[in-house]
Amino acid sequence: MADPSEDDSGSLRWLDRNDAMSGTAAVLLVAAFSILSARSVAPPVDALIFVLLSASAWLAFAAFVSCDQPSRRAVVFGFTAACLARVAGVAATPIYEDDWARYLWDGWRTITDGTPYGVAPAEFLERADVPALWVTVLQTVNHPDVPTIYGPTLQGIFAFASAVAPADLVVLKVLLVIFDLVIWGLVWRLGGSEAGLKYALCPLVIFEVSFNAHADVVGVAFMVLAFYLLSQSRPIVSGIAFGLAIAAKPLAIALAPIFVQRRAFAAVIAAVIAIGVLYAPFVVRGATEADGLAVFSKYWEFNSFGFAVLKDFVSEPQVRALSLAIGSVISGALMLAWLLRSTDTTPPVDLWLLAVLLFSPVVNPWYLLWIVPWAALRGSVLSFAALAAVSASYLTDGVLGIESDGYHDHQWWVRPLEVMLFVSIAFGLFLSTRKRAPAS
Repeated sequence: MADPSEDDSGSLRWLDRNDAMSGTAAVLLVAAFSILSARSVAPPVDALIFVLLSASAWLAFAAFVSCDQPSRRAVVFGFTAACLARVAGVAATPIYEDDWARYLWDGWRTITDGTPYGVAPAEFLERADVPALWVTVLQTVNHPDVPTIYGPTLQGIFAFASAVAPADLVVLKVLLVIFDLVIWGLVWRLGGSEAGLKYALCPLVIFEVSFNAHADVVGVAFMVLAFYLLSQSRPIVSGIAFGLAIAAKPLAIALAPIFVQRRAFAAVIAAVIAIGVLYAPFVVRGATEADGLAVFSKYWEFNSFGFAVLKDFVSEPQVRALSLAIGSVISGALMLAWLLRSTDTTPPVDLWLLAVLLFSPVVNPWYLLWIVPWAALRGSVLSFAALAAVSASYLTDGVLGIESDGYHDHQWWVRPLEVMLFVSIAFGLFLSTRKRAPAS
């Protein structure tokens, strides 16, 4: 009887080797996030430990996705690792982030006052009528003098979490992970198991959602849902989902060219109505997130790239308008080029958003959650390189223990490091893709 390992095609040996790599990568990814979760119990996590564990998670991800056409066994390994890593994240204390406190506080305000808008958290710091349960949350809110910047869709989630379990971060995390799992399922449905695992195993997704409870995942879920429903010829509900995404964060507007291409005018009308319905109760009460966003857009800067270059030549506030215009023009040009090709391939929404973020004054790592599903569906080398590189932005002065004027300030070398990582990772992924490409 012939030895199957001596098959002329070598296919069995190839599958065995890739199964072994997938299994090893899955173990490494779970181990990295489990250790990070355990270390988070007594924050702050040491910067070197964070770098080593983050690098390990990204190496595990790269090893897993380098296996072309994963076998059923590899899919099981990946599915299990993705789930276990999320469990570790939910059990963790948020690392270097405290946005969750604002989410919980907004939820309580919505439940008690009917709106989280119009009054900054700082105005409650000296009030005796704040329940003891909420005092710690209130004291943890960052920039308490600034009104909330989060839209109505997110406020609904925050309010629901606060109603189910007041001031409970774990419940909020579980809710956000549910939206994360919805995206995973939609990407799997749209692009198959390989695309689904690229999303599910992405370290940035695991860290920003299950560990740090960043709510952008809600808007991303509605954005991908809108695309999926449109592909299923359900324009009305697709438009409603699109409206919910925009009311979570305006970045969702990047999906608009798809509705234009498919002439889904009913979906656009449904989106406008949905947005109107979501905002109406707050507009009637006299305030929305516009007050907080006005402060944010006028003063905030973090981890900027194109904006950081432009501000050396253009003064405030003109530089902010100019950077927004440049990013929008580049993104618009990419959208137009795609529309003119009239292609039915997955739209490069990730590149459209990256063009905007490249010139944004603020590029927080969790903003890139918006590009992950599209990067997974398209297998985009540039997008995955950006996802990995942006993790270095967590190396702020506060995290590194460097005395400076601000906890979130960066040393001069951080952004060059991100650029170097981006170029190196993109080049490595490009070479890996070339090696796997079949000979013509």
